[in-house]
Amino acid sequence: MEVKTAQLKNKLSYYLRRVRERGETVIVYDRDEPVAMLGPLTGSADWKQQRSAILAAARKAGMEVVLPVRSPVGILAEVTASPASDGRTDIATIDLVRGGRDY
Repeated sequence: MEVKTAQLKNKLSYYLRRVRERGETVIVYDRDEPVAMLGPLTGSADWKQQRSAILAAARKAGMEVVLPVRSPVGILAEVTASPASDGRTDIATIDLVRGGRDY
């Protein structure tokens, strides 16, 4: 799927939902040139295959992409939420501000 930056900015939640639920890859264009790609993250067991597929899709779109050899999922798993002084985590604060809405 291809999307321009303005459209991505206005409907980011929609495109993230498609990536998450359908496993689609979104190629982002700025002034008719591909600049970024959004895709699903998977477990490290098949990272080599995923990496190859992402690099192939990027080449096909005319993009130059650099990906880590090690799966980024392991890197993300090391990040933990730090509670605020009142005990809320970042996610709880975002949920509170959103009021249950998914923008």
